[in-house]
Amino acid sequence: MTQSKHSPHSRGANAVGSAWNRSILRGVRANDLSGKAGEIAAELEERLVRGDYRFGETLSIYSLAAEFGASRQPVSSAVLYLGTIGYLEIIPQVGCRVVSPSSQDVQDFYVLFARTEALIARFAAERHEAIEAEELAAIAEDLSLNSFQSSYDRRAMADGISIFHDRMSAMARSQILVDRISNQRRIFRFYLSQNRGESRNLSGPPQKMNALRKQLTAAIQSREVNQAESLMEQYILDDLQDWTRVV
Repeated sequence: MTQSKHSPHSRGANAVGSAWNRSILRGVRANDLSGKAGEIAAELEERLVRGDYRFGETLSIYSLAAEFGASRQPVSSAVLYLGTIGYLEIIPQVGCRVVSPSSQDVQDFYVLFARTEALIARFAAERHEAIEAEELAAIAEDLSLNSFQSSYDRRAMADGISIFHDRMSAMARSQILVDRISNQRRIFRFYLSQNRGESRNLSGPPQKMNALRKQLTAAIQSREVNQAESLMEQYILDDLQDWTRVV
């Protein structure tokens, strides 16, 4: 894969934190807890977004406390925190259970997520500076050159997609949208992880996704706001199997 000369810390990258950063695609982002509770929440979230825990699976507070060598209090704090994001539901006197949304609920969530990302794309098309759009185009070009063969390629693809969305969020200059989509981006990957087995027979680079990303970038660069919004919805929804592979 051709390495991008654009650092994730260059102009515009951190103007607005998108919460879909490099760690959420390779693991999880930092959580809002401290100490042992924060460590436990981070580990549990990583397992959830990897698909280690399945929809509807029951988790025991006692078993988790024993596993982590901790009292029940930090485990309970971690579980409550993950419940507020949407990963878990609390069961009194039992512990907690991984959420189990219906197929329709999952599809509805994907539409909601795509439309929120589409608004970010629209605002990015309206509000960006020229240099930011050039950098976004360079990232999209690098991603399209990724052969997606080795484990390194796959990590580079995940990193690049994270940086791409971080840049677009910065270009949108809308903290209210970024705040809204923060947890949605986490749940998006979590839901995808539950269907990862469906994409195991697919190979080669995600060509359709790469093509749509470049079209989206071109629409943003030329300030075609309606086209950018429409293309982002396609980019998210048209090939969820490829999303399952790349994240």
